[in-house]
Amino acid sequence: MRKKLLLLSTFLIGATLMAQVTFTNQSVLIGNFPDHSEVAVDMNGDYLDDYVRVSAAGIGIDYQLADHTFNSIMIPMTIQNVPDWSVAAGDIDGNGFNDLLLGNGSRVSFVFANEDGTAYTEVTKPEYIFSQRSTLADINNDGLLDAFICHDVDLSHPYRNGGGQNMILDQSLIETLDRPGNYAAIWVDYDNDGDIDMYLTKCRGGALPGDENRDNAMYTNNGDGTFTENGLDIGMRDNAQSWSTVFEDFDNDGDFDAFIVNHDFQNRLMENDGTGMFTDVIAGSGIDPLDLGAWENQSGDFNNDGFVDIFSEMSKELYINNGDMTFTGQDLSFDEGGIGDFNNDGFLDVVNDGNLYINDGNDNHWVKVGLEGVESNKNGIGARVKIVGDWGTQMREVRSGQGFSHMNSLLAHFGIGTSQNIETLIIEWPSGTVDVIQNPDIDTTHIILEGSSPLAVSDLEVEGLKIYPNPTSDVLNFSMKGLENTPVQIIDANGKIVLNSKVSNEGNINVNSLKSGVYFALLQIEKKATSYKFIKN
Repeated sequence: MRKKLLLLSTFLIGATLMAQVTFTNQSVLIGNFPDHSEVAVDMNGDYLDDYVRVSAAGIGIDYQLADHTFNSIMIPMTIQNVPDWSVAAGDIDGNGFNDLLLGNGSRVSFVFANEDGTAYTEVTKPEYIFSQRSTLADINNDGLLDAFICHDVDLSHPYRNGGGQNMILDQSLIETLDRPGNYAAIWVDYDNDGDIDMYLTKCRGGALPGDENRDNAMYTNNGDGTFTENGLDIGMRDNAQSWSTVFEDFDNDGDFDAFIVNHDFQNRLMENDGTGMFTDVIAGSGIDPLDLGAWENQSGDFNNDGFVDIFSEMSKELYINNGDMTFTGQDLSFDEGGIGDFNNDGFLDVVNDGNLYINDGNDNHWVKVGLEGVESNKNGIGARVKIVGDWGTQMREVRSGQGFSHMNSLLAHFGIGTSQNIETLIIEWPSGTVDVIQNPDIDTTHIILEGSSPLAVSDLEVEGLKIYPNPTSDVLNFSMKGLENTPVQIIDANGKIVLNSKVSNEGNINVNSLKSGVYFALLQIEKKATSYKFIKN
């Protein structure tokens, strides 16, 4: 696998390593608003990223227009809870316009958009919380966005969405350890089982090495509404003073790796082995493990070469991904901000403190994907988006709340290097629905309605691969050798994932638990998305 990745890396990035990513500050294009915690999210439903700034005097929004200019609007209102620490965005009440989750040193509040997105109402929660990272996710997978806010000095606060604008503090939504030092939560399906898990990055002022309040924690989703903390078991219980963690598929091998910034010990680059077990591979990666003290920690494919880069408050602000779990550092004049595409050219830009840093771009191609949930939440937060082409498979997850404080675009962004086409676009929604689009256009944004392109025909077969027996009662065999541990998703006739599995050492998967009916087995082989129709007796 690693040899294949190195070949792919050479194909995709050969010319890109010679040139650095550059930005031009075009702050003259946007309004002069006071701000806290940058927000780079579409606020009016046109799938163009806007620049949102919240202050005590109200909400300033620089609406991106199709001609690459901005319409800057200040919405005056008294904000009771100015987000000194973090902000998250998403359509909590499902009315088609994104809402905001604000956190500061004493309270959190939810700011809801009205029916046409022209005004907002703040609902402040009474509970004391010294909030750090705030996030939105469908924690109980009921189609509604819930909230999770890290508490610096006590047990963190999950809020269950009771419908509409009713956000209810509910510790049973996800039961976390009753400990302080909670700095940054990130929701990620690290074990590829189809449900979201939560990694909690921790730092506790004054706590000495070995103190359990410094232990980073992984809350693994059991698939039944409960979570189990197993950070130690999977190699992710870092005891350093950590501030934030990013999860991305840095090597495009089908699972999410992690990068952790620390204030003592060392930074960590954690490689996922495909089973959800992690190993620190920062030695030799090109990232200085002792470049300590970063707060912010973010990611994105800034040069559109097909590999996700690291953007962080280190001495080298941008680490360009070489595609083989090594990185090349470069200097920028800024080291944090909200990440989005503010001129709709397919290259990731950054906004911070009233500055608009526009990516100067290059000749590489790209695609962006915006989601509209039906059974899932409106934004498709928690969905996994994949593109398949001559590079293999890339994947992203749509997340609300990454890094330490800012809010990034809710569009899934991919660079594809010099490739001229994408073979398959796959969206795996939180509801289990799978949409598959063949040969989508490149250098454009695709808006996908949940359920609009279900996998319905078996026309994606790989030569030399057969499945048997068909029909089957218990086991589905794959005739091709070398497929051990290859992820397989079983999709029913309604287009929903009903089983996540992996090919065993014997070359099969067990489908005994499925009800009788028609299904599709979907997997990625030889850089192709492959599906096979079968009948379960």
